[in-house]
Amino acid sequence: MASFLDQFVVRANVGPRSADPLAAVEPSLRRFLNEADGAACMHSSMPGRSIAALVAGESPRYVLKIGRSDDRPLRNEAEFLKGTAGMGLSFQVPELAYADSAGGHYVVVTHAWRHARLAGMLTRDELLGITEDLATAAPGGGCLVHGDLAPWNVLRTPEGIGVIDWETATFADQPLRDLIHYLVQAGAILRWTDAAAVARELTHPRGLVCELASRLGLARSQADEAVHAYFTSLRPVTVRQVQRFQDEVAAAAGVLPERSGQGCDG
Repeated sequence: MASFLDQFVVRANVGPRSADPLAAVEPSLRRFLNEADGAACMHSSMPGRSIAALVAGESPRYVLKIGRSDDRPLRNEAEFLKGTAGMGLSFQVPELAYADSAGGHYVVVTHAWRHARLAGMLTRDELLGITEDLATAAPGGGCLVHGDLAPWNVLRTPEGIGVIDWETATFADQPLRDLIHYLVQAGAILRWTDAAAVARELTHPRGLVCELASRLGLARSQADEAVHAYFTSLRPVTVRQVQRFQDEVAAAAGVLPERSGQGCDG
């Protein structure tokens, strides 16, 4: 991985007396590198994955994700980015510029958003708007599930809100999952709210989940079932405080047998 990625990060240091380190790069990738005069790289939490941002002047130009040739999540993201272009989503999705095998790796290139920053705490209307949009975005009005709708995957740009990292996206009959996941992750990882407050949003008749269910024409019992399905499908995590938070929310929501929750009908 390092030797391949180095071809991207040393672009600004190529001089007349230096051998061109980009000679082995696919011609289709060279055009992105030639538009940039600098790059910043980082390792992804995904094993065998690296990320590079190409910069021109003081503005980001492209984001490159470089994975192994068998990187299925990265290939999945590319497929969904191709498809979201025609879905008419109200929020921004990264524009795909390139997705293919290169140098024994699988590479996805997207256009970068200028002046983008983490969105921070979304307003109630913003969160409901994004998740309602997802729940009706698939062909025929079906559900597009982002799969990891979390605060760190939502950005603010001058053109509006953007949602990134579509590696776990899928079409599935789970219209409330992204909203539930966002609320739980915001509390468990970022500690923006406590477990009791998250549980209220998941189960109270005036909570966010019941509000979204109402907008989608779903029964309140379906909202309760979605909350139960979310927690029973969660895999154990190694970070103790995250696991504890999830357990506390599940108990308060009535998912765990030792506690009974109010439920959306309450």
